[in-house]
Amino acid sequence: MNKKGAELTVGTLVIIVLAIIVLVVLALGFGTGWSNLWSKISNYFTPVNVDSVKQACVYACNTQATYAYCCQPRNVVVIGEDGKKDKETYKGKSCKELETTKLGFEICEKINCDEVSCKEEGQEGTKKEEKEKK
Repeated sequence: MNKKGAELTVGTLVIIVLAIIVLVVLALGFGTGWSNLWSKISNYFTPVNVDSVKQACVYACNTQATYAYCCQPRNVVVIGEDGKKDKETYKGKSCKELETTKLGFEICEKINCDEVSCKEEGQEGTKKEEKEKK
C-alpha cells in the first residue's frame, strides 16, 4: 500500500504549537508593552512569601517560642504595584519587628520581647538593655 497523503509527524506538531505560542507572546508584547507583559509574567515566578512568614510568626506566638518570635531573622519578599520587588526591605527582621510594618502582621500578646536576649554566645544583653543604651 502506498500512501500519497501528507503525514504530520509529532515533531511538526510540536513546532506548530511553539510557533503559535511565540506569535501570541509577540502580539501581547507589542500590544500591551513589553514592560507590562514582563511584569505580569514574572509575577508567576517570583517567590512572594509574606503569608508563609506570617504563618510562621503566628505559630511561634501560639507555641510561645520566644527566641523564634523575638530574635530569629526572617526575610520577607514583597512585590510592589509595578511588578518588581518592593523598595522597602524586610530582610533580617524578627516577627516582633515585622508587627509595625504595613504587611499586617498580628501583635503577639503572649510574648514579651523586652526580656529576651538575642545576642550570640559570649555576648550579654537583652532587648531592654539595648534600648536603654540608645
